[in-house]
Amino acid sequence: MEKKLGLTSIIILTYNQLKYTILCLDSLLEYTDLPYELILIDNGSTDGTAEYLKSIENAKIISNQTNLGFSKGVNQGIRVAEGDYILLLNNDTIVAKNWLSNQLNCLNNQPEIGIVGPRSNYAGGEQGGIIGDFNTIDKIIEFSNCFNQPDPGKWFETYVIVGFCMLIKREVISDIGLFDEDFLYGMGEDNDYCQRALIKGYKLYCAGDTFVYHFGSQTFKGNNLDLNRIFNENKERFLKKWN
Repeated sequence: MEKKLGLTSIIILTYNQLKYTILCLDSLLEYTDLPYELILIDNGSTDGTAEYLKSIENAKIISNQTNLGFSKGVNQGIRVAEGDYILLLNNDTIVAKNWLSNQLNCLNNQPEIGIVGPRSNYAGGEQGGIIGDFNTIDKIIEFSNCFNQPDPGKWFETYVIVGFCMLIKREVISDIGLFDEDFLYGMGEDNDYCQRALIKGYKLYCAGDTFVYHFGSQTFKGNNLDLNRIFNENKERFLKKWN
């Protein structure tokens, strides 16, 4: 008998870049056909994003006055999440059919699997490298729908899941805790969280039958954040923490 999947809490952070958030939420609302709750955290946007988020029906909204960064925002969302699964999703992504069900099936394939992520056009490590015709939104959706045919033979174990789309079992969060808030603005905290999960004995898997399009680093590009400085500071913080 197929396992009945529980509630997924989908957490999305925003910091300006309204046009990408609209694309993300439009795709999510259209192609998510399993039980979920939507938790939207705005980190002090000034471009109308906060007002737009309030128009999303049945979403939990958290509005911060300033940019608290990725880890603090995610932790705010996790604290109010009621789901059996926590899914972190960047606001510069586009999802398509089966995007959630494929990942949940992978996550529940083995008791030891604690964190799962998809393939993408823009992601580090083994998850990235997918090439296709992504010139229009319609092309992105068409490619994704063809890619996302359920196929457990494409699942594979890995050692890090990139935080742009990160599906976590509730028990993992109960076991290892929230994200480390010492990491600034969205770089390194996903590596850190995966390291903590691995040490506790959980497996990380890429649901290779799932594609999520990622524009990539739009929050950094659109808000004049110093990408290189943030990367280097968080890299140093990660190396110091884990020797």
